[in-house]
Amino acid sequence: MTPQPPATRTTEPNPWTIARIHDTLTSPVLIRHFLLDLTHAPAHEVMNVFAAWQRVAATIEANNAATPPTAGQRDGLTPQIPDIVPPTWQ
Repeated sequence: MTPQPPATRTTEPNPWTIARIHDTLTSPVLIRHFLLDLTHAPAHEVMNVFAAWQRVAATIEANNAATPPTAGQRDGLTPQIPDIVPPTWQ
């Protein structure tokens, strides 16, 4: 068997991890949905589930950075939740 080259490392200072996605979601409903999707996905689909939720979290981060907090938000900590939520794995 030929050894494979090492995986390409990201130059992003804060790479996406399960913890970072979890922290970015902030909504208990989204967090629960994310963790259920991740833990119930078949092994060959785990990276696809991770990638889908990474896109959701990146969209939330981008929306929060671009949108100034309104009076109803707690110091800007309440996320602007986009309409993109991956389907739940069954």
